[in-house]
Formats: sequence, structure tokens, C-alpha cells
Amino acid sequence: MKKLFITTYLFLLFSSNVIAENLSTSSLSGKWTFTHMNLDDTDDRPVNRAIEFLNDGTVINYDASGNKKSNASYTIQGNTIVYQDKQGKQKWLVEKFDKTNLQVDNRGAMMFFERQ
Repeated sequence: MKKLFITTYLFLLFSSNVIAENLSTSSLSGKWTFTHMNLDDTDDRPVNRAIEFLNDGTVINYDASGNKKSNASYTIQGNTIVYQDKQGKQKWLVEKFDKTNLQVDNRGAMMFFERQ
């Protein structure tokens, strides 16, 4: 049992380090579709809105028609995206990140993005 715990712990530690190493303003930069969110592991709620992360730390949010809706800002701290808009800061813990997918935990709500 102890060996399983240590193996699991090392895997989780290594996985978060891989995300942190790959996650940067440069690698995140571009347009994404916020496809859906999951509030309680059983109910997927469609969102289907575009969001764009710029290299300078700006976020552009788009409405359903693809028109610019609002601006926000972001920074990256390890494996966390700190998103800030007029309503305050949100810490998005990155669960998965690669060239085409981004999955974050925002205070228990899982948010899913696909690169456009």
C-alpha cells in the first residue's frame, strides 16, 4: 500500500511539473473555444464562447456572435492561470494542457477549452 501511495504521489508531482513547464503566455496565446463546464461531475453545461489569450497578458472574451464582449487580464503562476476581470481574480488550476486542449478547475467548476 505504501509503495502504491508513493508511486501515485510521484506521478501527480511529475504531471503537475510537466504542465507547469509547458504552460506559458506564449504556449497559451491564441484563440480558444470555451466549450463547456462541469459544476458537479455529472452535469455538462454548454458554453461555446470564444476567448483569446494574448502574449501581453490580455484576455479578450467574445459573445455568442463572435463579437468582442470584454477584456480581462491573466498571469501564469506555475500551473495556475490567474484570470482577472472587473469582478475580481480567479485562480484557474490547470488540470490538462496541450496544443489543442485546456482544462482548468475554477473553485470546483471544471472548465473545458479547445484551441481554434
